[in-house]
Amino acid sequence: MRVLRVIILMISICGGSLCTAASSVRHLGDKTDAAEEELLAEIKTHVFGAIIPSDEKGFVRLGVPKQDEWLSVYRETPQTFELYRLAARVRPTATRHTIVLQPLGRVDVSLLEAMREYAEIFFQFPARVAAPIELDGQDNSSLMRRLPAGHRHGVYDRQYNADKILTDVLEPHLPDDAIVCLGITMADIYSDDLNYVFGLGSLEQRVGVYSLCRYFPEFWGEKRKEGDDIIGLRRAFKVLSHETGHMFGLTHCVFYQCAMNGTNNLGETDKSPMEYCPLCHRKLLWNIGFDPEKRYVALEAFYRKNQLIEEADWMRKRIRNWKDVTEIEKGRHIKDE
Repeated sequence: MRVLRVIILMISICGGSLCTAASSVRHLGDKTDAAEEELLAEIKTHVFGAIIPSDEKGFVRLGVPKQDEWLSVYRETPQTFELYRLAARVRPTATRHTIVLQPLGRVDVSLLEAMREYAEIFFQFPARVAAPIELDGQDNSSLMRRLPAGHRHGVYDRQYNADKILTDVLEPHLPDDAIVCLGITMADIYSDDLNYVFGLGSLEQRVGVYSLCRYFPEFWGEKRKEGDDIIGLRRAFKVLSHETGHMFGLTHCVFYQCAMNGTNNLGETDKSPMEYCPLCHRKLLWNIGFDPEKRYVALEAFYRKNQLIEEADWMRKRIRNWKDVTEIEKGRHIKDE
């Protein structure tokens, strides 16, 4: 009955229908009454109450956002596990079981290979890199806009419409065996009224696009120095897991510090963790059905190989905590029987 009440509360907040990506994000200038705040508080209580302490260990619940952080500007409608199960549209099938990385223009081969390997481990699907598609070769004047002099960064004098890339470039080239197709570009991109975006993923059409140019110092007119490659790689992995999460139906997380948090700028992106929180991990596990411990062990090894030592050490602790989670869950099932 409590689960049913939570779903009813969510439908009330969304105005009588299950939330879509567009309806789940509102500017904080929109009015929120006391009744809605009370409903949101009850939803958070339900979510936290359903997660056992061993599973939550190592994660941080979100508090009051600081000025200019994503949640200080936008109000997100929470997505519970129950709502995710009702709303998820992209799921693996017998014929759709591969993650396809689609270079858009020239992208460093070693960076593409690292992202391919990360996608394969993080989402536990085979992944491959497709032949490049040139954005400038597309016959669509609405795909690109030139920037006025005061808004340019070095040689970056143009931007590409991320929404158009999804509908006009990626969807027509979507491979039959792709569970999702990830467009990767070193071009700068924007969406709707946003001056730029790091990435954009569709919750239903199995396509997404990520721009990596702002993750490296050259975009800002600076020379690359020692350590910048690792920073850029970490950022690339974060946008991959975040936007691909959207493609698997996950909306922005409002419960924990999580890879699915919305971010307003590069600084906020750098502070966000690499891993999904307990709730978002549970959503992905339900959707895909992988072996969590096998995935965690592979992620730790991958992070160490790529000199992401902080992430590797955190993952080792997560593996120990997960063993406790599985023991507790096993005990629950025995008791239920």
